[in-house]
Amino acid sequence: MDKEEQVLKPGRHATAIFTFLTLLPFVYYIPPWLSHNVTENHFIVTVMALAIIVPLVSYAALPLLNKVYKMLT
Repeated sequence: MDKEEQVLKPGRHATAIFTFLTLLPFVYYIPPWLSHNVTENHFIVTVMALAIIVPLVSYAALPLLNKVYKMLT
């Protein structure tokens, strides 16, 4: 594989820090909002919050990080 064909990705530490910073507001705001507006059941709130947060981070935030990193390098 040539250097031009290699996919540029941020380092593991940068990805971990970005993931942490991305998760903070989601974990802080989504579960209380669900608890207040949808249901008081803690288990259902947890499952729903995970069903919202995980795809947001996996399919929106991390690909955005990779795209921005690629543009900057």
